[in-house]
Amino acid sequence: MAEAVRGGDAPAVVAQAIVAAATDTKPKPRYTAGPLAGRARLLRRLAPAAVFDKQIRKMNQLAG
Repeated sequence: MAEAVRGGDAPAVVAQAIVAAATDTKPKPRYTAGPLAGRARLLRRLAPAAVFDKQIRKMNQLAG
């Protein structure tokens, strides 16, 4: 998990997504921050929930 945090997106990228969410006149249900989040969002739409969850656990080196 620590490696995922170190290799994560810059805080400025996340802050930009938060500002967009807070200031949108028509807010979306979800906002992505950074390229990995965008890919995960696409995978979430295409893959069954169990496959998606397994991949997230694997990426974050969690038992599963």
